Amino acid sequence: MYAFGILLLACLFQGSFGICFKKYQPFSWEAFWVLFSIVGVLCIPHIWAAIEVPHYMTYVLATPTKTLCLGALAGFFWGVSSIWYSRAIDMIGVSMVTGVNLGLSNLLGSLVPMAILHTTPTAKVLTVLLIGQAILLIGVAVLSKAGFIKNEDSNGGSASTEDKSTKSGGVFVKGLILALASGAGSAAINIGASASNYPVNLAVADGVNATSASLLSWVVVFFGGFIANFGYAMIKLIKNKTYVNYVQPGCGKAYFKVLLTSFVWFAALAVYGKATALFGAYGPSIGWVAFNGLALIIANIWGFRDGEWKGFAKARNVALLGNAVIIVALVVVGISNSL
Repeated sequence: MYAFGILLLACLFQGSFGICFKKYQPFSWEAFWVLFSIVGVLCIPHIWAAIEVPHYMTYVLATPTKTLCLGALAGFFWGVSSIWYSRAIDMIGVSMVTGVNLGLSNLLGSLVPMAILHTTPTAKVLTVLLIGQAILLIGVAVLSKAGFIKNEDSNGGSASTEDKSTKSGGVFVKGLILALASGAGSAAINIGASASNYPVNLAVADGVNATSASLLSWVVVFFGGFIANFGYAMIKLIKNKTYVNYVQPGCGKAYFKVLLTSFVWFAALAVYGKATALFGAYGPSIGWVAFNGLALIIANIWGFRDGEWKGFAKARNVALLGNAVIIVALVVVGISNSL
């Protein structure tokens, strides 16, 4: 129960991240993202690790170069996938992209670490876990359906000819491929952290608490993520000459929003890492399913509070059903962890 309590805290951060990311004007997206990449993706993982693990870089530097490169490469893939995600939304819509992204992220992010860490559970545990996965995917599909219903209602019940043509043929296929790729990129965070557990093991062997040592994986993974995010945002910043945003009137609130967003974003992953350590050998697999599922519910709660479903009664009821299905899936996943 204590591990699930820690996981719930991580999900509160993860599910609230989207709210923090809104309203950062007068910064442009790239002006905001450059600073977020520096503060959130690069600096905070190191600062947090330094606080909880004295001389943390000793363990990182003692890690084989191949392991460091693999972990950083996974982080770089995640960084690139965030761009794919936004492009896919423009092509096939947020409802379908979110469903595809989350479904593939949960599937790969939970099963691949088993192969990496050689922690394949017993047939009984694996069966129950896969049942939980299947139920979770059904819940995600129901939530995606709610999104489609809402979009149809907002368009007067039917899409225009132009909208239909946009979502057909090559554009639709490309959007679907990008959505699938972005889901794999989301899973890459968990896969990369699992592949980068070498410095974590060194720290634990040296007497460092396992929940604190888990921070070392993020230091490795997000170095690669920083390169991808910072590089792309900086190119956009220079190309659009939006670096003038940093001295515009009212930018003080935007700077504060960068700090707040950076903390909430990384706190979700840092606390999640602690939860997986408490879950034991199957933590990276079972914890990732619960992490995504609970975070999705919390994000939907924020959406309900902000009135995103106001005036869409049918879509709202379908969304509530989807959340209920996800709760059932999390119960099943919890049962698999106790077998």
